[in-house]
Amino acid sequence: MGVLLLVILGFIIWLFTYNALWGCIFLIAFILYCFVKRYTALCIMRANRCYIKQDIEKCFRWFERGEKRGMDAGQKITYAYYLLREGHVEKAEALLNSVLAFSLPPELKNRAKSTHSVLLLKTGRLEEAREEMEEIFPTAKNTTLYGNLGYLYILLGDMERAESFNLEAYDYNQDDMVILDNMVCLYSSMGEYEKAYNYAQQLMAKKPHFIEAYYNTAMVEKALGKTADAKTHLEFSLTIRTNFMSAVTHEDVQAELRSLA
Repeated sequence: MGVLLLVILGFIIWLFTYNALWGCIFLIAFILYCFVKRYTALCIMRANRCYIKQDIEKCFRWFERGEKRGMDAGQKITYAYYLLREGHVEKAEALLNSVLAFSLPPELKNRAKSTHSVLLLKTGRLEEAREEMEEIFPTAKNTTLYGNLGYLYILLGDMERAESFNLEAYDYNQDDMVILDNMVCLYSSMGEYEKAYNYAQQLMAKKPHFIEAYYNTAMVEKALGKTADAKTHLEFSLTIRTNFMSAVTHEDVQAELRSLA
């Protein structure tokens, strides 16, 4: 980016020596471009702050302001991710498709496809999601993709593949809470509750912030007869805000609490 800036500045200086009018026009256009880019980045930063404060309406007002000024591919991917979290699937998919329609640097392309694959997963297109995640995994291997693909393999029901992959994910990053939660889900699905409980204890020690962690831990505790612990974790999970990406709802939790009463 620094080299590009030097090239542009050099070109502007050359324009001034060649034709002052064109130099002025290009300089003004460049200043306006920089202003728009900076303003859009500021809008996204403000949107992120509002989201953290759970002021969702204000968050999207800032995103919309940034979109009107113009967004680059990376900014569109960020906007699409937040739209997806809140269930605005059609707009999120349209944004991602608009990004993927053009040639992109590998890092941006993988980021867009990673977000798009989660959209496919959350809208029930599991095989399409698997294909897209597996396509980018060899070149975009990271903790997030390990977590998403590990969870998807569990959903698809191939327990042998799911166990192999999630153990690999655990070796890759055993401190990640999503990967730990996947291990809880995996062994719960296989009926190996003692193994699941071991991972659940590791997960709870990290004080996770997503509802699935407490719900899945409670299901293991319920299966092992640890009813009081299960009730505590279920009650706490009701204090956590859910969104479109959540695999567990407050209604699911309340139903389990009634079953423990």
